[in-house]
Amino acid sequence: MITYMCKNNHSQELQLLHYGTEACAPGHHFGPAMRDYYKIHYILDGKGTFEVGGKKVTLRKGQGFLIVPHSVVHYEADQNDPWEYSWVAFQGSNCPSLLQQACLSEHHPIFELGNDDEMRSCLHRMINSRNTHKGWEVSMTGLLFQFFSILIDQANEDSPISVQDYTKETYVTQVMDFIEINYANTITVQSIASHVGLQRSYLCSLFKDKMGTSIQSYLVNYRMRRAAELTLDPALTIGDISRSVGYTDQLLFSKMFKKVMGEAPTYYRKHKTAPSHLCS
Repeated sequence: MITYMCKNNHSQELQLLHYGTEACAPGHHFGPAMRDYYKIHYILDGKGTFEVGGKKVTLRKGQGFLIVPHSVVHYEADQNDPWEYSWVAFQGSNCPSLLQQACLSEHHPIFELGNDDEMRSCLHRMINSRNTHKGWEVSMTGLLFQFFSILIDQANEDSPISVQDYTKETYVTQVMDFIEINYANTITVQSIASHVGLQRSYLCSLFKDKMGTSIQSYLVNYRMRRAAELTLDPALTIGDISRSVGYTDQLLFSKMFKKVMGEAPTYYRKHKTAPSHLCS
């Protein structure tokens, strides 16, 4: 097994975390367990099974599968013809958009390449690279974008290989993941529903049933919790904090912050940063 870690890449838009290749032993498996980042496996040879959401598919050379954050998966090499695969792990705010263009998602995690010469070449260059020059991280990010370019170019929206019938909890997790990545941007409940792939009204009903609150309230509360953390940084103005959590209107931000946190952001900052002997 060859594995490379990318510890110094600080890009928030698309970050390559680690990558590698492995010729698996018969029956070698992972899970059932979950990751807290995205990961794509591409099968170079052999075959195995991939299971998520109670659905299992058998995959072979030329196919691959996506793992999304916080989704419980299980995959296992075939006993007689174990697979060899390469993998790429990544995160960042660009991930949902790139995966959507590649027609990949938690409810459609499987892909197949008709011609994989470009993919093999890209993975070969990635895996055989060495951290020996100043531009190495930039080069690796470029290869990661090329990796997505290949997936997008050969994307098939009507692929018959998919994992359907996901649980309601899966969609709720997708909503929370989307908010966690995109809370600083201008997002709406409709944009979240489009990302998840459900009708807005149905998703809102499903989310409230499972979480006891609306998507909009969850979004506001998440943003305010993040804003509360940012108030502890004295270098940031209230305006900076407001924009950092998706509010261009500072007055509206202050109103929402007080509603959620119980105090206006300026008072919250004073109380949280005051010396302990003054808070007694």
